[in-house]
Amino acid sequence: MSRKMKILVLYYSGTGNTRFACDVARAVMEKAGHEVTMRTYQKAGAVQYDDFDAFCFAAPVYEWAPAKNVERFVDAMPRLEGKCAFLLTSSAGARGQATRLFATALKKKGLTALGDHNLICPDSWGGTRRWSHSADETVPTVESVRELAAFVEKMLSAIEMFLDGKPVETPPYRVMPTGLYLASRLSRLAPGARFKMGRKKVDTAACTECRVCEKNCPVGAITLGPYPRFSRECIACWRCINTCPEDCITTVIDSRVHYKGIKRRDELLKQAGLK
Repeated sequence: MSRKMKILVLYYSGTGNTRFACDVARAVMEKAGHEVTMRTYQKAGAVQYDDFDAFCFAAPVYEWAPAKNVERFVDAMPRLEGKCAFLLTSSAGARGQATRLFATALKKKGLTALGDHNLICPDSWGGTRRWSHSADETVPTVESVRELAAFVEKMLSAIEMFLDGKPVETPPYRVMPTGLYLASRLSRLAPGARFKMGRKKVDTAACTECRVCEKNCPVGAITLGPYPRFSRECIACWRCINTCPEDCITTVIDSRVHYKGIKRRDELLKQAGLK
């Protein structure tokens, strides 16, 4: 390592998949001797961007695009002219144009997007988990974690070249009008979350008023009075349903097999040589 770099990782993670990808990245970067700071987008308000040499932006893929709250954050953040970043996403499969949309938004803020990596994780979307939950133990794999680690090592080399003023080959990231891209844009035009996930219902007999859903909502769309109430700001991320300790929040299309996160995360990190 020719220099010690300060790298900021900004992320949102609904049920831990994207956070796990960021933990892998952090382990690799710290092992290489770099100083890493991790912040959620919600807690990035006091960040001094000029203090960092490079950035990692991370998001789950919702509706074949970066999570809506992440798109909003990038739109509102200051320009970072002359800085570079790499991207991490997590998904259960098809990304659509998520990476290209993400990179394009960052480029509009003056950032050079050096590369991206998607980690395949268990499906967290409530409407499809009745079919997909049986695969929860199969992903991510040790091999996919090692692939992510190798990508981060590659990005560290690219960052150093960028900072040294050397030419770095970067992906073009041109958004293409594919079917999944059009589907993602139409989905974002829906007038409310109810159109995408159905009306939420709360089992008041099971609810303990623990406020986990309220605290975890990435857009502040939940209040208790005394039971959860949901505003039109909801972005249909399913985080409240998945993270409720009592599984008392449901919708008409909910499989009721709620996702609670990667169970083998520590084992995977250890087997990949990162812990």
